[in-house]
Amino acid sequence: MRGVLVAAGEGKRMRPITYWRPKPLVPIAGQPLITHIIEGFVEAGVREICVIVGHLRERMTETLGDGSAWGAEISYVTQDEPKGTGHAVLLAREFLGDAPFLLSWGDILVPKEHYTRVVEAYSDAVDGVLSVNRVDDPWEGAAVYVSESLVLRIEEKPPRGASTTNFNNAGILILPPRVLELTERLRPSPRGEIELPQAIEQFLGEKGRLRAVEVNGYWSDVARPRNILAMNAVILQHRYAEGLSVDETAQVAEGVTIVPPLLVGPGVRVDSGAVVGPNVALLARSRVGARTRLEAVILGTGAAVGEECRLSHLLVEDEGNLPSGSVLPALRDAPLVLPPPR
Repeated sequence: MRGVLVAAGEGKRMRPITYWRPKPLVPIAGQPLITHIIEGFVEAGVREICVIVGHLRERMTETLGDGSAWGAEISYVTQDEPKGTGHAVLLAREFLGDAPFLLSWGDILVPKEHYTRVVEAYSDAVDGVLSVNRVDDPWEGAAVYVSESLVLRIEEKPPRGASTTNFNNAGILILPPRVLELTERLRPSPRGEIELPQAIEQFLGEKGRLRAVEVNGYWSDVARPRNILAMNAVILQHRYAEGLSVDETAQVAEGVTIVPPLLVGPGVRVDSGAVVGPNVALLARSRVGARTRLEAVILGTGAAVGEECRLSHLLVEDEGNLPSGSVLPALRDAPLVLPPPR
């Protein structure tokens, strides 16, 4: 089975970060978001992956390369204009051939073992698989109606409070070639886009059988900057014992207080008296000055923070620099973003 990752969008809700970095490359738990998905695909046995790129595509191709760093074989197709999810997937049709395929959006985070559960749920008894996650009201996504583990119908972005299901389309699927055939026949939606869920709904109307598989554990579409910090904490706790990972090449001085969940990457230096954590990721070669306190902070690669700073709910981009004495106590739901130096 081959895989497709749709990662072409502009990520408008993630601005200002997506002015200089494509959303699938935002760092979470020490690595680009999309690489968490690629690792999940590979663990599920799906190694040949086509990534649909668009916005800042050069950054995507430079970062992911041929995929060998994650055990994958990655090829690329460019979506030059935002013509919808269906249009994006159709761009990979030559790559896919006439066979079922694993599909995910490039900004979805779930436990890596979920991809294996999806692949294992696919069998001759069904035509495909659709992941679902429970929400209070699926009005922001797509309501999925399920009976005896089979998908009955999907309603894209239903009115708030109108759904009688708590299942949302989690954005990870196995689809048969027939869905692509139906997608080719779609007319643009009122938004002017070719919407893949419309083709899936038509497929269900033809009595196509999609097995619903619920996500166990966390799910996020990492829609806004606050989601980056939230998922950073969740994944650190999920992945590492006691939520703590300190690279052997990091230099952590005596007298430093560390509070998990915390990641300290390669070549990082933390000076004496600093208090680091909870929910902090210090990426490669970043620096933390003496007596500085960090809480809910991500320092990008090569970023530096001076002495006696007080920082919370902050994302510092690669090579960013904050002088000694900086005080930036932001809010959880409105984190600050320090852009990269020009």
